[in-house]
Amino acid sequence: MSTSYGYAPQAPFATDQRPQDGAVVAIAWVCAVLTALYMLPWAIAATRGKSNQALIGVLNLLLGWTLVGWIVTLVMSCTAHQMVGVPILVQPSSGPIPAGWYASPSAEGQEYWDGAAWTGHRAP
Repeated sequence: MSTSYGYAPQAPFATDQRPQDGAVVAIAWVCAVLTALYMLPWAIAATRGKSNQALIGVLNLLLGWTLVGWIVTLVMSCTAHQMVGVPILVQPSSGPIPAGWYASPSAEGQEYWDGAAWTGHRAP
């Protein structure tokens, strides 16, 4: 039986990303093209499903003319989505995670996974 050290089961995290509304995305890109890319930060935010896309659009509209406001809204639209809540635990489609030593979920070092639960046995 082989033991894989250093491998930790990874679970995806929930983010604040929203589903894109096709109509809003189309309107945002039409506005961006018609305004010579003035509304580009809003179009990017709408395309990426940013949860604060309305705020980005309003700030872009009102403060984008200052160039500093346009750059700030562009940075806001390009930043990573924020993690929210707890990890979404997804079982791999190939079956349960095999027993073995994995990175400890609650502390440094490694902890033994018996295939169903953490056993509490730790290694540095």
